[in-house]
Amino acid sequence: MSWFLKIFKKNKSNLIKDFNPSNRWMHYSKGAILDKEDKSQMVWIVDSNWFEKWFFGIEERLGLILGKMLIQASSESTEYSLNTNKILTPKNKDINSWKKIHEDWMYKNLGTFSLYSQNSNQINLIINNYANLHICIGSLSSALEYLNDIRYKFHWSDSETNIILTLESSIDIFPPPNSLNITNNDFSQVKKVPNSDLWEMLTINEEGTWFIQNSRPIVISNDLFYRFEEKSLPFLKNKHFERLSDYDWEDLDMHRSNWWTASADSARNQFIDSSHHIMIREDDDWKKVGNKHLKRYGLGGIIDAESLDNFEAILFTIESFFHPSIICGILLACWERAYGKKGKLFLTSEEAVFFVKISSAHDSQPLNINRVS
Repeated sequence: MSWFLKIFKKNKSNLIKDFNPSNRWMHYSKGAILDKEDKSQMVWIVDSNWFEKWFFGIEERLGLILGKMLIQASSESTEYSLNTNKILTPKNKDINSWKKIHEDWMYKNLGTFSLYSQNSNQINLIINNYANLHICIGSLSSALEYLNDIRYKFHWSDSETNIILTLESSIDIFPPPNSLNITNNDFSQVKKVPNSDLWEMLTINEEGTWFIQNSRPIVISNDLFYRFEEKSLPFLKNKHFERLSDYDWEDLDMHRSNWWTASADSARNQFIDSSHHIMIREDDDWKKVGNKHLKRYGLGGIIDAESLDNFEAILFTIESFFHPSIICGILLACWERAYGKKGKLFLTSEEAVFFVKISSAHDSQPLNINRVS
C-alpha cells in the first residue's frame, strides 16, 4: 500500500469516527429539516430505493427518460452550493485530499469516491457504493469542475456497486447556475427539535454509510429537487396517464401541473406499496400520521386536520413543506390506506399556508378557499 493511500485511509477513518449526520441535518418544529452547512437549505431524508422507484414512476407516467435531467440538476445544485458557500479547495488540486467534499458526500450518504487513473487527456474517478447513479455523477463531475476551474464532458460505465466516471476537458463555456426562485421560509423564530426520533433509529457502518431502520437514506436538497423539475418541464408532452384527473393544483399551467401530478402519484404509489398501516379514529390522529410519515423526514407539518362531511373528506392545513407534490402524494396515500377507497386531492394556498382537501374520487367538489378563510 502506498504512503498516500495509507494517509487517505487514515483521514477517512478519522472522519467516520467523529461522524454523526444529526449534527448537520437539523429538525424544526414546523416539519422542515435544514442544512446547517448550506445557508439553511431545506432537505428531504428519503430511503434511496424509495427515491429510485419514485423517479422511475415519474418517467413511466410522463413517458420520458429523465436521467440526463437529474444529472444536470445535481451538477448545477452542487456548483451553486460550492459557489455561494465559497468552499475552499486543496492547493494541490487533488480531489482525494479535498476533505470538505468527502464530508459532504458522507453527510448526504451518496457513497465514496477517489481518483482511479489520470493521463494528459482524461481523468477517471471511481464512485463506490453509490446511492443514486444520476445524482452522484452530476455532483462529482461538478465538484471536479469547481476544483480545477475547467468544464468537462464526461461518460461513465457502471455496475451494481461502482461507477467509473471518465472526464475530458471541454472548450464549452457555461455560465454558473442562477439562484432558483424558491420561497424560503423564515425559521429564525421556529423551534429546533434536537432529539428527533429519526436519529434513534440510526446506525453507521465502518465505511461511514448510514442507515435508518436498516434502510439507506439519501439526502435531497430542495434546490436539487426544484432544478430537476425545471429541467424536465421543457420536454413534457400532453400524455394522459392513470390518476391524472385526481389531483387539482389550482392555477398551475398544464405542463407543471402534469409534472406535479406525476410526482405526487408516484409518491402515492410508493407509499401504498410500503404497506404502512394508517388508523384514524379522530381528526387529531392525522397530526400523528403527519409526524411519522412527513415531519420526521423533512417533508412538512400538518397544522390542522378537519373532517368536512360524512364521506371522509378531510381538510388539511400545512406549512413549510419540501415540495407540494411529495407531501400531497403521501397524504393522499395515507387517506386511501385509512379509508380503503380511491381519493381525489385539491391544493390551494393563502399567503404562507397551504390547504389540502382530500375526499372520495366519486364525491369530490373543488376546494373553496372561502371555506377556510
